[in-house]
Amino acid sequence: MYQQLSHERHLLRISVYGALFFAITGIVFGILSGAQMIVFDGLYSLVSLILSMISLFASHYMRKTDVKNFPFGKDKIEPLVIIIKYLVILILVVTSFTEATMAIISGGREVDINLALSYSVFGTLLCVGITFYIKHRAKQVQSGLLHAEANQWLMDSLVSVGVLIGFLLSLIFGLMPGLNDFIPYIDPIMVVIVSLYFIRVPISEIGSSLRELLDMPPKGKVPDQIKQYVKTIRIEHEFIEAFTRVSKVGQTLWVEVDFVAEAESEITETISEQDEIREQIHAYLSQYPYEIWLTVSFTEDRKWAI
Repeated sequence: MYQQLSHERHLLRISVYGALFFAITGIVFGILSGAQMIVFDGLYSLVSLILSMISLFASHYMRKTDVKNFPFGKDKIEPLVIIIKYLVILILVVTSFTEATMAIISGGREVDINLALSYSVFGTLLCVGITFYIKHRAKQVQSGLLHAEANQWLMDSLVSVGVLIGFLLSLIFGLMPGLNDFIPYIDPIMVVIVSLYFIRVPISEIGSSLRELLDMPPKGKVPDQIKQYVKTIRIEHEFIEAFTRVSKVGQTLWVEVDFVAEAESEITETISEQDEIREQIHAYLSQYPYEIWLTVSFTEDRKWAI
């Protein structure tokens, strides 16, 4: 566990340093070249830097045990941080889209193509390299924070590739007299295209994190698989009913099972048999790559189970 946490923090630090570099170079080169797309890239990196630092702090804080103030753990900090990250990104994307649209309406924007293209080539190679490294190494750690970081870098890489393609087109158009009039529109059009693509990622991630904060069942087959397994135990031990509740918050899978037994059933009187059923369910849940928080109760009165 300690090695996994150390690995997570190491990757988060790399993300912080990478975002700092791109924030500075992107904003400086964007202003010098007059390219809003590069400024957008730099601002996105600046936002990523701030959010990566928040993720690093959250990762460190979540690992400190504090049973008094957090009796059920700190797992909800993770989806909360992720929601904040993507809300900020969503605001940045919408703002950039609006400014780019206004630029297109007003006749486009003049850009220093040579300077912009030089930055684009260098930035794209470095950004794609960091993205590949973080996504590859993050596979070794089950972490929502690292997943969000990897998504941020993937989005930043797409921006960089889009910038490179756009300025290559500008260079080609500059060599064709009939297409010169289109060059001022390429930069804002790139911003519009990238913004429209980006907007779906924050919305999707915010939705997933909200499901965790609201203790809703995780998407996928896991809840149904667990309920099916509990059903086999209910049939095997001849319980009247079984109520299964499943949610995932951060890296913890929460499972609560309430069995309703017949009046005067032996299972409600024998703790060892109850513990054996708990052990069976816990052993089944161990196949999932999460920390497990399991509660199993037995009752003869249905009102304590629903």
